[in-house]
Amino acid sequence: MNEKLKETANKLIGHLHNVSENGAKDYFQYDFDCSLFQDWNLTDIRQSEEHKELFDILGTLIGPVLYWFEILPPTTNEDVRNAISEYKHSIEAKSVPALKSKYSRDSNILYVGKVKRNFWGRVIQHLGYYQVVRTQGLQLYHWARPLNLKLRLHAYQFEPEMEDLVSVFELKFARILKPITGKHS
Repeated sequence: MNEKLKETANKLIGHLHNVSENGAKDYFQYDFDCSLFQDWNLTDIRQSEEHKELFDILGTLIGPVLYWFEILPPTTNEDVRNAISEYKHSIEAKSVPALKSKYSRDSNILYVGKVKRNFWGRVIQHLGYYQVVRTQGLQLYHWARPLNLKLRLHAYQFEPEMEDLVSVFELKFARILKPITGKHS
């Protein structure tokens, strides 16, 4: 059994070595102006004229993907925390990530996450258009519009063999970027 452990570790090291030498397979960046969000809760946002191009691109990022949302000026992380907290305690609130009790007041990172596949679906959840109320996401449509919040999405796609290791990158990047939401120990 020890040989299997060594063999598995060597495969994982090989995958990590590939990333250390070549970086991620792809990088994608997109800016959202949340004040312009419309209600796509009953319609497939992927087919909307204003979002079709975005979701066509997101559809090519099949995963695994490490991503984060960056808060752009002039909105502060305190403004964002207050808006999330107010929404979280509203009657019709969907599930949102935890607000960190200890957070960096200098951080402009809202959330760090990862998906093993189907990144586009996770983006829909974060935008707030997923129908299952208990599925956690940022739910931006529901609280970010009145703030005129502008966000930049950063996404790194890795080769498929990184599927089991993308969680390690999520944890490490959360420690580096210090997001104001999410559970990262």
